[in-house]
Amino acid sequence: MAERSKRVLLYDAEKAKDINPETLQLFQKYQIDMSIRDLSPNSIKQYNSDLMQWFIYMHDNQFNLSVKDASDDDLEEYFFWRKQQGNNVNRQKRVMSSISAFYKFLRKKKLIKESPMEFLDRPKQGQPITVQTYLTKEEVQLMREKLEEYGDIQLQVYAFLSLTTMGRVNAIANLKWKQLDWDERIFSDVLEKEGKIVELSFSEETKEYLQKLKQYREENNIEDYGWIFVTSKVTEEKPINNGTLNDWCKKIGEMIGHPTLHPHDFRHSFATLLKREGVALEDVSIMLNHSGTDVTQKFYIKQDNSKVRKIKDSIKI
Repeated sequence: MAERSKRVLLYDAEKAKDINPETLQLFQKYQIDMSIRDLSPNSIKQYNSDLMQWFIYMHDNQFNLSVKDASDDDLEEYFFWRKQQGNNVNRQKRVMSSISAFYKFLRKKKLIKESPMEFLDRPKQGQPITVQTYLTKEEVQLMREKLEEYGDIQLQVYAFLSLTTMGRVNAIANLKWKQLDWDERIFSDVLEKEGKIVELSFSEETKEYLQKLKQYREENNIEDYGWIFVTSKVTEEKPINNGTLNDWCKKIGEMIGHPTLHPHDFRHSFATLLKREGVALEDVSIMLNHSGTDVTQKFYIKQDNSKVRKIKDSIKI
């Protein structure tokens, strides 16, 4: 028998009152549209339930974004979170359809130019339920060895740039050589969530990979249009697709025994590794470009259960 999908329950009446005002205004307009189209009460109830849970998630985790400002990266983060909670493919597809229909309405009313849902792949039947992956130091070393064996310098750069900058996938996809300061080992003027302009710093090892990548492209006359990451579909105006980076991530995951590895896992993993090495939570939060340590602690740092066990074992009763 197929595994039953777990329900995700986010609705909170008090938080619902505090949802982004623009989002709520557009949601009310959507109610009128659904009533005109004579949808069944059950269909409207389901659409509204799916949308309100998404709004609450943005309220709690994405700075209470307006739906008009949410990017495909923000939506991907939401669907990835739902998958972590145990949503199966069918439930994910239904929620994606609800949100897609809402964005279709916004486009029809000329309230947005494009729907961020257009850039997301629908899940396929048989995909495993994802669990959050926190790479250990040993697994990072294994990744290092496997990538060296594989011999794709661009893949090496992607893995260690994502890991050590802790940048979100959309920020990584849009990096350019002109933003790179070799001496300081930073990318400057990086556009992050909420329109924030941040710096992304990286390790000495990553710097060496970047130097090798640049040398390789120069020696082989590879046109990259100034982008760090390229495929045959990249142009001067069009960077690499987030979905391509997701595929690269899965390829890396398969090499090290984590077939559901996701770009966000690099971010969570390095944050946890830093914390366990004694870096202050406040400093980790700054590196993640969080507005406060509450988000960092709640969603990014994995609890060190071995430390808890040692404390318990030290107490003799």
